Parts: sequence; C-alpha cells; structure tokens
Amino acid sequence: MSGEPRAPAALLRAAAAPASDAYEPPLDWVLRPFAVSGRSPWLVAAALTLGFVLVSQCVRVAIFGLPPGHAWREIYPWLDFLSGVVFAYMPTAMWLLRRGRASDLRTLRPHLREGVSYRAVADAALGVPRSAPLLSLVAAVGLGLVPVMDRGFWDFPRPPILHPLVLFFALRMAVTGWIAGRAVASEAAALTAFARIGARDVRVDLLDLRPFAVFARVGLRSALSWVVISSLISLFWLGPGAPFVNAVIVVGLVAGVSVGFFACIEGPHRAISAAKREALAAVESRIARAGTSLMEGRGGDGSGDRLTDLVAWHAFLEKIRDWPLDAPAIVRGALIAALGLGSWLGGALVDRAVDRFFG
Repeated sequence: MSGEPRAPAALLRAAAAPASDAYEPPLDWVLRPFAVSGRSPWLVAAALTLGFVLVSQCVRVAIFGLPPGHAWREIYPWLDFLSGVVFAYMPTAMWLLRRGRASDLRTLRPHLREGVSYRAVADAALGVPRSAPLLSLVAAVGLGLVPVMDRGFWDFPRPPILHPLVLFFALRMAVTGWIAGRAVASEAAALTAFARIGARDVRVDLLDLRPFAVFARVGLRSALSWVVISSLISLFWLGPGAPFVNAVIVVGLVAGVSVGFFACIEGPHRAISAAKREALAAVESRIARAGTSLMEGRGGDGSGDRLTDLVAWHAFLEKIRDWPLDAPAIVRGALIAALGLGSWLGGALVDRAVDRFFG
C-alpha cells in the first residue's frame, strides 16, 4: 500500500474536467451586487426594495413639506413599495435565470457535437448582448416619459412638467426602464442562443432525448419569471393613478413570453424531427429491400424475420416525440399560464369590487 496521500475524489474529478467547463462570461453590471454580496439574492432584492421605498418617501416628504408620519398614512407608500418590488425583481430574476442557465449549459456540455466550442456557447447564452445599451436607452426614455405623457399616471391633475415631483417620477421610471431594457435584451439573446444550440449544436440520440429536456426547462423558467413581473404590474390597477401604458406592457410581456418559449423549444424540435426523418428513411429503405427479397421467394435467408424486426423498429421510431416536452413540462406550463391568467383576472375583479363598494 502506497504511503502517498490520496487526493479526494472530488478534486480528482475537478482536475480531470476541462478548464472551459467552469467558464462563464463576465457579469452585466446590474448583476454585480448579487455576486459581490455572496448572500441570498432575495436578501439583496429586499435591500433594493427598501432603499427604493425610502428614497421615494423622503422625496415626497421633502417636496410637500409633510411630517414623515403623514406620508405613511397615505396610499402612496403602497404604490412606492410595489414600484420598488418591480424595480428589485428584474435584476433578481436576471441573476436567478443566469444561474439556472449556467447549470443547464453544464448539463448539455457532454452532449455537444464535436467541434462546438463550449466557450462560444456560453458567451452566446450568458454574455451581455450587444443590444443591451440600445434597448436600455429606448426603455429608459419610453418609461421616463410616462409621468409626462400618460394622464393615467396621476390620480390628480398633473403638476407642471418641471415640477420636482414630475421630474422625480420621470427619473425613477427611467431608471426602472433602463434595467428593464437590459433584462429584455438579456432574455431575447439567451433564448435565441438556446434555440440555436438545440437546433444545431446538440447531438441527437433518438433513444435518449433526456438532454433536450433542458430546453423546455429553460423556456418554462423564463416564462415563469416574466409572468410574475406582469402579475406585479397588473397590481397597479388596484390603486389610484395606474398609467394606461401598464396594459401595453402586460400585453407585450404575454406576447414575448409566448414567442420566447416557443423559440426555445422549436429549435430542438427541428433537430429531433430531422434525425427522426433520417432514421425513418433508412429503415424504410431496408424494409423495401427485405420485402423485395421476401417477394422473390428468398425467405429462407431470414428476410422474413428481418422484415418483422424492421417493421417493429419503424413503428417504434414513429412513436418517438419530436418536441422536447414531456408530461411534467406540459403540466408546469399549464400551471404557469394559470398563474398569469389568475393574477390578471383577480386584479381586475378586485378593482371592480373596490369601484363598486367604495367608489
């Protein structure tokens, strides 16, 4: 027995693993607080929400000269809190989605086709997209104009454009829009990358399609994240001064969720379907040859048994699903859709009830 110390098995596996297996692209700057803190992302989200609410309340008190206690007796703390939750949720969701996708890529790595660069795949799926600055600017300007242009934002006549309260809300909405633009750019780039990976970068083994479950998981995780944000936005309709743009945002999110989820599973679907058609064509060719041999009276060479096996194999191939969805994934998708529909209908019903009994 050797006297040399033996390295732990985990260290041996880590040393044997390729260095690129642990590679991840640089973080977006909005995600750095989550990485630096080293704490639960929900604690970071709570801190961001609290800071958002405190700043908003202090500005209200400073502008109107109200005692601090008076500001908390109004409806506005609730609206500030909900706005803070939306503001903090977006980078939190981006962080959690990035963590999940990094894990999914590590799962897919052994199944990538020969010659596919894992580093390039990770850069496409996890990197900061080039469209992020432009989309952030567009979203910041668009949401920043809401307090100025959207009369539904105010539950009282809008103050002059240069009033401090209007300027503060415009700045607050612009900052929220900036982060929202980066979130949308990140999601669009990530889902496009996963659709491309599933379509051309993953080997297809028709007898083991389990690796393709990753793409359904990616799509469902993204759908849930955006259904939650749209549900939060729908809660603004319960309070005064809900901007009309909220409806546009919610409808846009629903459309985006649907397109993103379909794109994420459509790429793998095309790859599986192509492999399935190729396998069926090969079997059909062999069936034709075996059938011809049998019809010519050469059944003694075993062509009859071979034909039976080929027909059974053809039937088996035909039954293989060509979408990366199994029953649990379908159930999860239905639950996510029900969550979104329930929150929107629930918000509308509560709004009607409040108007009926207290309006």
